[in-house]
Amino acid sequence: MAENARLANTMRHGRAFRGTLNWVWTVFGPFVGLVLVTLFFAWLTRDSGLFLTVDNWRTIAVQTVIVGIAALGMTAIMIAGGIDLSVGSVIALVTVTIALLVNGATVSLPLPSDPSFGWKWTPLFTLKLPLALAMLGGVLVGGLSGFVTGAVITGLRVVPFIITLGGLKIFRGLAKWLAGSTVIYIPAEEQSWWFRGIMATEPTPSWLLVAPGVWILLFLSLLLALMLRYSLLGRYIYTVGSNEATARLCGINVPLVKTTVYTLGGLATGLAGLLQFVYLNGTGDPTTAEGLELQTIAAVVIGGGSLSGGVGTVLGTLIGCLIMSVLNNGCVHAGIPNATQDVIIGLIIVAAVTLDQFRRRSATAV
Repeated sequence: MAENARLANTMRHGRAFRGTLNWVWTVFGPFVGLVLVTLFFAWLTRDSGLFLTVDNWRTIAVQTVIVGIAALGMTAIMIAGGIDLSVGSVIALVTVTIALLVNGATVSLPLPSDPSFGWKWTPLFTLKLPLALAMLGGVLVGGLSGFVTGAVITGLRVVPFIITLGGLKIFRGLAKWLAGSTVIYIPAEEQSWWFRGIMATEPTPSWLLVAPGVWILLFLSLLLALMLRYSLLGRYIYTVGSNEATARLCGINVPLVKTTVYTLGGLATGLAGLLQFVYLNGTGDPTTAEGLELQTIAAVVIGGGSLSGGVGTVLGTLIGCLIMSVLNNGCVHAGIPNATQDVIIGLIIVAAVTLDQFRRRSATAV
């Protein structure tokens, strides 16, 4: 009897130790990864000394903004147990939409032209908006794409991977169709003084320290963190992602929660598209942001989020985004070729997913 009690006590302490180790790794692992990556590139670029400078870290902060804002939406989606592979395509669609609205978009509808010739696309009016309203329209297009994606996923009950994979091609194709498969520029006189300063590496006024786009990212991060931590919707998102069947038994409207999360993710993607439009100096490019969805997913996973849902933090995602930006920036300063950069980032994504699986097995064992 005494031997059984001693064995049970040992097992209990072992489970507690594994649980603590898992928690410590989840919370501090991304920090450790960021420090190690920074030290690695600081050592590689020790001769030039250009990596650990204030100006370079301002550049890294600006390079983090677009991926970071899109990753915030992806964080909420992945916590709810979903995924969105159409992020890059939606960003391209948003940049094209803004450029078209600024230049003047002709709205046409298929109307009967003649009984013998059938239907014909007939121009109705030209919609031309000021830059600020056009940018707002671009964000709304992102939100609408997220709403449609969420509604289709919940309505058809098809796994998000398949629906958003289709969305990746649909939204990219729509962007190319609207732009005529070419790049759309807006006139220089349409670009106000504040437009050029949003993503400027050296902000104006200087007391901002970093570009306004970085402050937008930090503000949205705080909002999302508070929403996930204290609001009813935040608790529903974690519950749905942890166990959807249990969430249904608890009376949670799972389709509504999922559609809301995808809509919020779409709005975040729309804002990321707006900033991509600014970063491209007022250009609507239907081919931009290809592969950005993989960067956002990798950032969430590196930051401690789980592909299985129910786990993830805003702070972890931000650190994951920083790691990706430091990698890209450090490779450039170290003279590492683009092909090698892709291999390194791919290996890190594989390592992050492997660690995610390890964490899940450890949690299950506990």
